[in-house]
Amino acid sequence: MKYIVSISFWLFSLVSFAQNLELLDSLIKEQKLTFIKDLRYGNKERNNLDLLLPNSVNKTPLVIYLHSGGYRGGKKENSYKTRNLELVSKILKVNIAYATINYSFLNNDDGLLSSLEDSKKALQFLKFNSDKYNIDKEKIIIWGVSSGANSVLWLGLSDDMAEIEGDDLVSAESTKVKGIISISGAHSFNSENWKRMINMDDEIFDLMIKGFLKYPGVDVKKWLQNYKDKRYQERIDYYNFMDPTDPPIFIANYGKMNPKNIFQFNHHPLHAKYLKQRADSLNIKNIVYAPEIGIVDKSGKGIFEFIISNLN
Repeated sequence: MKYIVSISFWLFSLVSFAQNLELLDSLIKEQKLTFIKDLRYGNKERNNLDLLLPNSVNKTPLVIYLHSGGYRGGKKENSYKTRNLELVSKILKVNIAYATINYSFLNNDDGLLSSLEDSKKALQFLKFNSDKYNIDKEKIIIWGVSSGANSVLWLGLSDDMAEIEGDDLVSAESTKVKGIISISGAHSFNSENWKRMINMDDEIFDLMIKGFLKYPGVDVKKWLQNYKDKRYQERIDYYNFMDPTDPPIFIANYGKMNPKNIFQFNHHPLHAKYLKQRADSLNIKNIVYAPEIGIVDKSGKGIFEFIISNLN
C-alpha cells in the first residue's frame, strides 16, 4: 500500500508540474516575454536561474525569488505553481522583470554559507549584467519562502557585501536592495534565539535539529558543532545585522503555534513578531502579518502592493 501511495503521489506531482509549465508557456506568449532558462550565475552545480523579461524599451525593475525546501530540496520551478504564477503575471504586466533562482544545499563544509553566498552571487550577477538584460539594477526586491525567506533576510539585512578591492567585477557589485519579502521565514539563525522564542528546552530542540539533518551525505555531529560555533553564528545571524539603513521588509508567517518539527518551527508566527519589534525599534519600514497572534498590518497591503510602492 505504501508503494502504491508513493507512486500515486509521484504521478500527481508530475502532472501538476506539467500543468504549471503549460501555464508558464501561456504567460510567456500572452505577454510576449523573453524567457531565459537555466542561466548560469556561478560554477557550482545549482548555480542557475530563470529570467522572465517584459517587452519594454526602458530598463525594468526586478524581483528575485528564492524557493523553499529547508536547504535540503526544492527548485526554482516551484515559483511556477498556479497561485504564485498569478502574482508573477501581475508583476510582469507592470514591466517588472522576474528571476527565480536555484542555490546550493546544506553541506558538511560550511553548513548554510554556500546557500547564502549563492543568493549574494546571483544578485550581483544580475546587477553586473543589468545592461544586457535591460534591468534597472538600482530597483531590485528580493522575495523568499521558508528557507528562501531566511536567505533573503540574510542578504537584504547584511551591510553591503560588495568586494570593491578585488579583480572580480561581479563581486564588486553592491548587494543593497529596495525591499525584502519574507514568507514563512525565521527571525534569526541563532538556535538560542529560537529556543527562547517559545521557551523550548535544549534537549527537545537538539532532537528537532538532528531530525532536520538526517538526510544522505550530512555528518550530523560535525554540522552541529559548526552550527554552535560563535564565529559561524556571527556570519549567518541576520537578526543581529539589522540597522536603520535597512530596506523596507514585508513579513508573513501563518505557521502553527505548536510546532512538531523544525520546518514548522521555522514558520512559527512569533518569528514575525520578533522581526517587527526589532524593525520598529530601528525605524525600518515594515508590513507584517501573523494573524494567529493578532498581527495584521493596518494598510492591508499585500506582496504586489509592497513591490509597487518600493520600486517607484
